[in-house]
Amino acid sequence: MRITRQILGGTAGVAVLCMVGFVANPDAVKDLGRRLSTGAALLEQAEGISQQVQNHKVVLAAVETKEKKAVSALSAGQEAEARLHFDSAEYFYDAAVRAAQRSLQRDPTSDAAMEERLRAGVALGAFWYHRGHMDKAEKVLKEAEVNSKSSTLSLLLAEAERFEVLGNIYRDMGRYKEARRQYESAEHLLGRSETQDERIEATRAVLLAEQGWLLNKQEKLTEADNAMTAALKGLTAAHAGKDQEALATGRLGAIQHDEGFVSAAMTNYISALQTELALGAEGYTPDAFETLQNMAVGQRDLGKGTASISTIERAVNLQKQQLEAEQKVNEKVEDKALMASLARSYALGAELLRGSDKSKCAKGLRWAHEALALQQQVDGDVLKMEQADILNTIGNVQADLGRYTDAGNSYKASLAIHEKLEPHGNTATTASVYGNLGGLLHRQGRFQEAITMYEKSMKLQESVLAPSNPDIAVTCNNIAVSLAKFGKLEEAQEYAQRALALVEGSDLEEANGDKRLFQSTLKFIVSKLAKQAAHKSMRVQEQ
Repeated sequence: MRITRQILGGTAGVAVLCMVGFVANPDAVKDLGRRLSTGAALLEQAEGISQQVQNHKVVLAAVETKEKKAVSALSAGQEAEARLHFDSAEYFYDAAVRAAQRSLQRDPTSDAAMEERLRAGVALGAFWYHRGHMDKAEKVLKEAEVNSKSSTLSLLLAEAERFEVLGNIYRDMGRYKEARRQYESAEHLLGRSETQDERIEATRAVLLAEQGWLLNKQEKLTEADNAMTAALKGLTAAHAGKDQEALATGRLGAIQHDEGFVSAAMTNYISALQTELALGAEGYTPDAFETLQNMAVGQRDLGKGTASISTIERAVNLQKQQLEAEQKVNEKVEDKALMASLARSYALGAELLRGSDKSKCAKGLRWAHEALALQQQVDGDVLKMEQADILNTIGNVQADLGRYTDAGNSYKASLAIHEKLEPHGNTATTASVYGNLGGLLHRQGRFQEAITMYEKSMKLQESVLAPSNPDIAVTCNNIAVSLAKFGKLEEAQEYAQRALALVEGSDLEEANGDKRLFQSTLKFIVSKLAKQAAHKSMRVQEQ
């Protein structure tokens, strides 16, 4: 089965592409390679923050008015976070929240005090969100709520941002209805403004982009595409910032990728990458690494297997370097978001190494187990769907290595998590597991059972994926092959024809192995039918 793409999307911070027809700025790529050939730059930044942190503490101690202390603490937290010193950032953000809360208690009706409390709370909540600590982020943002009826623009924007980040948290936790309510609350607040300026329009565009990504999470791909396209236009018109435009561009590419429009997706990935390079970012976010992961899948889909593996190996190395840099200077705060992103890179790398020689498959299995260990460390005692996806990958590699019993157990463990967390099984990832289990049964010669699993997979795919999605074509072809082995050649021909029609309707290039595989499948079935017809004709003549 094709790798299922659960893509967060975003701007990419590194350029390691070898794709024909997709070339980033060569000078910028070389410059980035020089800066990131090792993790030394990040380590140096991390070590150099200690003195600055001490300086900020001196400044805080010297500030007498608590209002100024909140502002100073917020600024110190932002600088510490930007330089990867998360323990210090958390300290400063918490100090800002406490100082702002005292100001609000002294004057509960002050718009300035309410805005200060909101901004401090949003900064701390967003900090925990970006580190992958969703429960802490939700708690902080709920506590930051203020009781304001004011239509002051800066206050409305601060409250809208609180709703936006809460919506993002709920979306990423799979609580889609709650996420939608938060985004709608933010839009309602903006409607209260008596002033219309670019800040309002920029915030509206950001909200539309986040809602577009929510639609993608819900696998409503056409609506997601339309929303993200409109959001990107709005972000550009309102001058929301190159970082926001790059994020929306990368996400639009991810949506198009899942729709089956791989070349269009790659164009948007490259655009997002070039913007990130132009911004000269020193650190990298999970969103940036996700775009690099998406590029690796895109390279694979365009028939660039070697480049795809090289890309994901570079992503793994860069993520490990950044995680090492962060762990060197942080004892309290774990960057769970980066750990989860590294787990995804390991799992994706394991999939991309499939079909290689046994030594590379063995490396892929090691990576898949690394991915599971990291994800379990991130999740703690809470069972998450990401673990099911990694177990699915482990099963794939075990099957490739001929370890069929182990593979079957891995697939069943994955399905058990799916059935617990998604009782109705209405997801593309559940479809992928059923399809892979079908493939395992086919290898064992259990063709009828394989067909049953493939049919379950296709039913789910057709309910959640766009009709042009190449995953459906792969399943059609798998059913055709199993039907042919089972002797049902006429039915097999129908499925083989459908598979080929679907892949020809997408923009997968001829070099992609899928199209050649589907053509080969159809040719084989037609040949078998011809031989069967000739045999029948000879028997009639003999009679």
